[in-house]
Amino acid sequence: MCGPIHLRGHTSAVSLASGVLVALLLLVIPGAIVARTAQLSWPIAVAVGPALTYGTVALAILPMGALGIPWNLGTALLALAIVVGIVAVVHAVLASRRHPATAGEPMTAWPAFVVALGVVLGAALITFAAIRGMPHWQSIPSNWDSVWHANTIEFILDTGQASPTHMGELRNVETHDALYYPSTFHALAAIQCQLTGATATAAYTLNSLAVAAWLFPVSAAALTWHLLRGRAVSQWQAAGSAAAAAALAASFTAVPYVEFDTASMPNLAAYGLAAPTMLLIVSALRHRDRIPLAVLALLGVFSVHITGGVVTVVFVTAWWLCEGLWRPVRGRLPDFVSLVAVALPAAALLLPQFVGVLQQAEIIAGHEFVTHQGKKRALFDAVVQHTRHLNDYPIQNVLIALAAMGFLILIVRRIWWPAAVWLVLVLSIVHSSAPFGGPLGAVTGTFSDLFYSDPRRLSAVVAMLLAPMAGIAAFTLTTAALAGLRRLTPRLTPRVGHAVTAIILVALSLGLAWHYLPRHERLLGEKYDQVIVDDRDLEAFAHLATLPGARDTLIGNANIDGTAWMYAVSGLHPLWTHYDYPQQQGPGYHRFIFWAYADDADTDPRVAEAVRALNIRYVITSTPVVRGFVMPDGLLSLDKSRSWKKIYDNGEDRIYEWQGKQTPEGVQK
Repeated sequence: MCGPIHLRGHTSAVSLASGVLVALLLLVIPGAIVARTAQLSWPIAVAVGPALTYGTVALAILPMGALGIPWNLGTALLALAIVVGIVAVVHAVLASRRHPATAGEPMTAWPAFVVALGVVLGAALITFAAIRGMPHWQSIPSNWDSVWHANTIEFILDTGQASPTHMGELRNVETHDALYYPSTFHALAAIQCQLTGATATAAYTLNSLAVAAWLFPVSAAALTWHLLRGRAVSQWQAAGSAAAAAALAASFTAVPYVEFDTASMPNLAAYGLAAPTMLLIVSALRHRDRIPLAVLALLGVFSVHITGGVVTVVFVTAWWLCEGLWRPVRGRLPDFVSLVAVALPAAALLLPQFVGVLQQAEIIAGHEFVTHQGKKRALFDAVVQHTRHLNDYPIQNVLIALAAMGFLILIVRRIWWPAAVWLVLVLSIVHSSAPFGGPLGAVTGTFSDLFYSDPRRLSAVVAMLLAPMAGIAAFTLTTAALAGLRRLTPRLTPRVGHAVTAIILVALSLGLAWHYLPRHERLLGEKYDQVIVDDRDLEAFAHLATLPGARDTLIGNANIDGTAWMYAVSGLHPLWTHYDYPQQQGPGYHRFIFWAYADDADTDPRVAEAVRALNIRYVITSTPVVRGFVMPDGLLSLDKSRSWKKIYDNGEDRIYEWQGKQTPEGVQK
């Protein structure tokens, strides 16, 4: 375990902001170094830097995990050095074959500066909402998946094992049966722990905020620039629209705020990587020396979370069908060959992960979020961003109206592919809420299952398209209004017009961010409420850690009361490392026996056998439990069993010690 156990109560906004800054630098700088090695311009390097950083991590942790090489700061730097060296050599070979006509027009300094200002404003607005909404950001969050993410970071720090194919060693405590889980996000967060001494729980929060605050303004800006520059729009017009989109991205609730509230952090990060990765892949048709970088970025986004990779593939496919086929860069066949040159190596590198995901396909496809409100209501909710979680708040009318106008502007400019993706996503949202029948339902259902058939996840992707549309509309309407005013007032110089445009767009972005601030600060901070794990739980964990043999044995616990946090907080090893549904899930006969019958130890010899096999000496239980769930049967009546002795009770947490005939191996009583 790294760092102190925990800071309780109020922690300063400065410590939060500085921690997010460190996480952001770790996210951007390694990938930007790789990009600059390949001679990408600084704006592009910063935009694709996070995807390349995660790609470098993903490229390293799988073979290192298989070979037993620990993942830590030293091996991470070694991996980065190797990737930089390979990229330098490959670029030197490929760049010598580049045709001068394919160079293209780079982004000039002042338009790049304007876009950067918009991105910084968007990121600052999201960070401000976090500071306002998370005064106790180092407390233990109460949402479902946060415990798994923090425990995964702690597991990487504890064992050095960061491979996504080895996560069964953490989840399947008894059997260590194989389990695939994307661990690239967690592996990078573990580096922050080693670099700064942050706890696993703090690193989880800081890295989550870093991707939330940075990736979506960058994504909106990059996508907007690509859409407009592909239609011979001037750099200044594209830059103004991109800056507006980046700033307005901070006001869309679906991402990052709802995804953060549900603790879907790898999914959140992967969504933020999708658009820059798509643009890098598309640019590789013109600049073939970027193909290795595109492979690395695609590996990164898939390795953070497979749904982000799916979004990337959907974006690239839609662009290819709607634009690339009809306006080829080098020719249809050469362009297709370039796309294949990206896809095949990435697929080969991702093969172990795809195999792991296929083994869990039934679990993924088993999710259902039917609303029982009919298809018309589902369509309305999909169009106006009022689906699951979003329908807790009023519709964002101004943003939806701006996005609708931007949608029409793109159609007028014959930019079809965002509209095509939007239609597919809306259809999938409707199906997830009110399923279709027949062949259409089968096809739509297959696609929706890639997103867990969850309207929330699908609506988040829609929001990623709406932000560029809103930015384009805001800039276009503002400049059109000022152009009309200039005809009435000839003395209004272009310089004054540019300044007024900037003021209007900044005011619009600030006004919308302030209007939606209450909902956004609530979504970012509501789960940092110390409901499931509070100070008394932390005191119990600390006391348990001092007991003889506690660090050398498995701690019996429940799967619904938050005691799984003892690993990330105190370095103790619980029987359950994640919340679970109110039944025994996952492999392990002895874990089931303990879960169901521990308090029957006086009469059921299977309990003593399970205690010995699992090497359990202590049990901890806590209240409250996750809403709607109940304490497992085996832990309800430990007080009445002579085989368990209560040795600690602070009114909320109770610790019991095994008193039965068979003692865990290696423990002297």
